[in-house]
Amino acid sequence: MPSARLVAAGALAAVLAVPATALAAPTIAPLEPCYVSAAATQRESIALEVGGFTPNSLVDVTIDGRAVPGATGVQTDPTGAFQGTVPAPYRPSGERRFTLTVTQVGDPGNTVSAGSRVTALTVAVTPKQAQPTRLVRFAGRGFTKPGPVYAHYVYRGRLRETVRMGTPTGVCGRFSARRRQIPVRPRTGTWLVQFDQLPEWTNPPEDIFVQLQIRVFRTFQD
Repeated sequence: MPSARLVAAGALAAVLAVPATALAAPTIAPLEPCYVSAAATQRESIALEVGGFTPNSLVDVTIDGRAVPGATGVQTDPTGAFQGTVPAPYRPSGERRFTLTVTQVGDPGNTVSAGSRVTALTVAVTPKQAQPTRLVRFAGRGFTKPGPVYAHYVYRGRLRETVRMGTPTGVCGRFSARRRQIPVRPRTGTWLVQFDQLPEWTNPPEDIFVQLQIRVFRTFQD
C-alpha cells in the first residue's frame, strides 16, 4: 500500500506539470522608444531578445504584419530563445508607430509583440530662401541621443562656426530653433551645414548627422 500511494502521487505530479509548461508564454525584451530612418538603406537596427518559444523551433519576425527580409524561419536555441537584429522600418518623413511580432512557425498562437516608433532623420529650413543674415527657423527630428543638437558651418572645407540649436524633445528627438541662416560673414558660394549631437565638428562625421547646403549669391543693385 505505501508503494501504491507513492506511485499515485508521482503520476499526479506529472499530470500537473504539463499545463504549467504549456502556459509558458513567449517573451520579448522592450524595444527602444524610437528608431531612426535616414534612408531606405540606412536604418537603425532593432536589437531582439526573445524567449519562451518551443526549444529548437522556427520563428518568423514581422513588422506591422509584413515579413522582415532575412528574419523568417529563424531557429531558436535549446531553451527556446534567440537574439538578433533587424532594421527599423523605412520612414521617408515624419514619424509613426509600428508593431514588431515574433511568431512560431506552425503554431500561430505562440506569438509575442512589442511596439515602438520610427522617425525620419531630417532638418528643414523655413523660409527656404532668405537673406544669409536673416533669422530663419531650423526644425529637425531623429536626434535621439542625450544632449543638444549643434549646427556646424563649413565653408571651403573649413569649420567657420558651431551654433547650439537646443536640446531635442520627445522620444524621437525633435528640435526647433530660430537662428541666423549664416551666423558669420556670409561669403558667396556654397556653405555646408552639418547637424549632429557633437559639440565639435568632425570630418568624416562620427555621429548621426544631417547635412544641408546653403548657397550664397552676390546681388547687384542699380
